[in-house]
Amino acid sequence: MKPDQSTRIRLLAPEVCNQIAAGEVVERPASVVKELVENALDAGADQIRVLIEEGGKNLIEVIDNGYGMDADQSRLALERHATSKIISAADLFGVTSYGFRGEALPSIASVSDFTLISRTAAMEAAVKLEVSSGGEIRESQVGAPVGTRITVRDLFVSVPVRKKFLKTTNTERGAVLERLQRFAIAHADCSFRLEHDGRTLLNLTKGDREIDRVSQILGLEPGGELRELGSVGGEWARLRGYVSLPQVQRPNSRDLYFFVNQRAVRDKALLQALLKAYEGTLPRGRYPAAVLFLEVAAGGVDVNVHPAKEEVRFTDGGRIFALIRRAVAEILSGYPEGIIPGLGRSEQNQMAMVEKANFPEHPSTEILLYGLPPEFGKETGPEELSSRKPLPRSSDCACRHAGMQVGESRFEFKAEDHCSSRQSGHGADREAFFSDSFTPDFMNRPTERSFPGFKRADRGFFAAMTVVGSLWNSYLVLQSENKCYVLDQHAAHERVLFDELKERRAGDGTAQTLLLPIQVECTYEEEALAEKSRKLLLELGFEFVCLGPRTLALHTVPLLLEGLDQATVFRQTLADIDSGGRGRETSLLNDLLAHLACRLAVKANRPLHGGEIQTLLAKLDASPLAHTCPHGRPLYFVLERGEIEKRFQR
Repeated sequence: MKPDQSTRIRLLAPEVCNQIAAGEVVERPASVVKELVENALDAGADQIRVLIEEGGKNLIEVIDNGYGMDADQSRLALERHATSKIISAADLFGVTSYGFRGEALPSIASVSDFTLISRTAAMEAAVKLEVSSGGEIRESQVGAPVGTRITVRDLFVSVPVRKKFLKTTNTERGAVLERLQRFAIAHADCSFRLEHDGRTLLNLTKGDREIDRVSQILGLEPGGELRELGSVGGEWARLRGYVSLPQVQRPNSRDLYFFVNQRAVRDKALLQALLKAYEGTLPRGRYPAAVLFLEVAAGGVDVNVHPAKEEVRFTDGGRIFALIRRAVAEILSGYPEGIIPGLGRSEQNQMAMVEKANFPEHPSTEILLYGLPPEFGKETGPEELSSRKPLPRSSDCACRHAGMQVGESRFEFKAEDHCSSRQSGHGADREAFFSDSFTPDFMNRPTERSFPGFKRADRGFFAAMTVVGSLWNSYLVLQSENKCYVLDQHAAHERVLFDELKERRAGDGTAQTLLLPIQVECTYEEEALAEKSRKLLLELGFEFVCLGPRTLALHTVPLLLEGLDQATVFRQTLADIDSGGRGRETSLLNDLLAHLACRLAVKANRPLHGGEIQTLLAKLDASPLAHTCPHGRPLYFVLERGEIEKRFQR
């Protein structure tokens, strides 16, 4: 077969080489902003202003007050591999600047309408260079302050196939904002301003304390949910930063920032080291918020791995991994019980094993399951149930509480005479709100459900079991004929509440208007997402107005949020919207109800009374999905009698 002309090897034209390089360096508008801001920081700028239109697809302009470039340096900056940062290949392993390859400006200029204006302090007039899609350079002089202004119009105008792969305006805008926030975290001594279509999205002044800037971007309170990690390590590497307590649970890893020698990087090993430190403190699929600064000695890290310099390679990655994991874990272990719900050990976490059930005559109303009547522990006929009145408010409950007997229970379920709202996670306002939901009429509902593999008794599957005891005031031990069930009391109550909330929502989907609007301090991304999702939020019951940058005012909230921290739930709803994709809107209501049920459900380490247990089991029998909580976690596991006897070699 004779080769034709199309298979012959040839040199590519310079403009084609630049466009190929642009594909490696410039993926989207955010990539352009990254390269231009890096150049500005390398030039000593402490004021950087970024203007974009249509998410950067139509216009990107970066203005800085750095030391600028003269005419010769400006022309040379548009040549490939022209750089002031390195001279030899050995310099690659000790480079401390952002840019060093000299590819960014010529690559960007080859795929856009590019304008550079720059002036040094020694120049009377600024130099202006214009390039269209990598063509000839047009040079002139203009008046301008000291520094550099670079304007990029019609990105990928010469490469239409690349342009069609750009995302929506909102997505590209968010990517630019995220890039700029990374620079702002690493450079608290520099002011950053981002404007999109004439609207200011980010305005950070120079001179901020680093922790203040970090907390502003993460939306966390310094010294509260955000804790400082002091400098640790040795001469080979030093680590410092800021980490959130496990009570902060984000739906994605977007609020995790890693910096190596002041350069923002994305590294799976660093991420895994951080998540390993949080292991066992966060639910699956939830992430903390953190900013970690890693300073590695020269020669210990290679930043020349990826064209965008976002990936790094360490000479001793295992040592870096151990440093991060140990330092963050030590911070998390230094806080008292109660800050991390369900993680602390309590001296009162023990299984009460007494032959007969005896209960305090007047227990605190705070330990009731949101108004569950204490009389549910007794055997009661339909006539008595039908004559009962709705459960009274919490102020009236304690005085009418009487002793209860658990039908077949062999053990005592003790409860302290006083159980604080911090321990139980319940307040009187929440109890009052849900007292109407847990009225005696639930006993009239059908409890017979079809669960494959289970044979129901007349009293229902769970209610027919013998309550044996409680493990660590968190897990109920139930006994059937030949099986032992260990039931998670929080997950079970969460399932019951979720079903009740759905039923209540079906009959009452209204929102409540607040007498005084609730002010919500949020991040720039949350503000933009709220504006984008205004219609959806209104359907859920949230109506708000923008008071200013990063501040919203809630005027209405879902009726179901009564007694809760509405601002926190609103921000969590925004996070759930952000983490979803197409079709996510249809399940947002269920997500909101699941979140409320989880927040309201009885917590671990909280003792339950016999009457509460019987009520919980009866309500669980009425649930159509009494196998998992609303988030998909199992409610219980089963131990067969034969398995237990086998362990005792019988």
